[in-house]
Amino acid sequence: MRFAFYLFILPFVAACSLVPESWFTGSRHSYEVEEIARSYTILAPPPETIFQGSETIYHRNYELNKRMVANVGEPILRVQAFRRTNFITRKMILEKPIEIQTTLEKITLPAREYPIYGMFEMGVDPEVFFVLPPQDNLYVMINMDGTIHNRFLYKMKGSEKVTIFPDRAKITPKNARLKRVTNSSTDNIPFQDFEVIYDGIKNNQIVLFHKYAVPGTYGEAGSFNSTAYPADSTMISIEGTLVRIIRADKDKIEFIVLKNP
Repeated sequence: MRFAFYLFILPFVAACSLVPESWFTGSRHSYEVEEIARSYTILAPPPETIFQGSETIYHRNYELNKRMVANVGEPILRVQAFRRTNFITRKMILEKPIEIQTTLEKITLPAREYPIYGMFEMGVDPEVFFVLPPQDNLYVMINMDGTIHNRFLYKMKGSEKVTIFPDRAKITPKNARLKRVTNSSTDNIPFQDFEVIYDGIKNNQIVLFHKYAVPGTYGEAGSFNSTAYPADSTMISIEGTLVRIIRADKDKIEFIVLKNP
């Protein structure tokens, strides 16, 4: 009786020993097959512009450490400061064309700007990608660092949803990247606007005439001031700018601007 029982159960034991381990434990392949079978919605694109900070742009009539000469009535310093605001746009630029080869087709992306069509999350711990406008029924995905992913999204027939294309593509050149397009805007009116004019030697002093918000420029009505330094001065500070005086007389001044404020 016991022998007959062993003969009955033996085929089942042998069958269990031949079941692949992947049937019982998860694998990357089985995960990818499962992912391909699903449908997804491409998420909305990022904002049209994202603020990246501001900076000051200076227009100056001089260069540091350069020997210069100003006659009486001419400016030693002429400075305008403008505020510039920087943005990242909803566009990416490809500087050189690339080829994307799958087992079924070949896609060429010309070198140009591409709008960001949307965003996509993929993986067990979701990784976020930019999605470019469709190339036929395929959507190219871009990593956050600008590299092109070798997996693609495929538009499902008769639906706005997509699935993950099973084929991994070959991308040429391998190191091709897209960059986010940046933009900026600069104020038309300067928030700082002045010039300092050489007014000659008077009462054994170097006299400078200051104009603020210089009339006739982008500034307002303007205001004025005069400063004087000993005639033998060799180093002076003008509006916070360090200036070395080489020679000054009743007709002209020779100088070098050493340091900005």
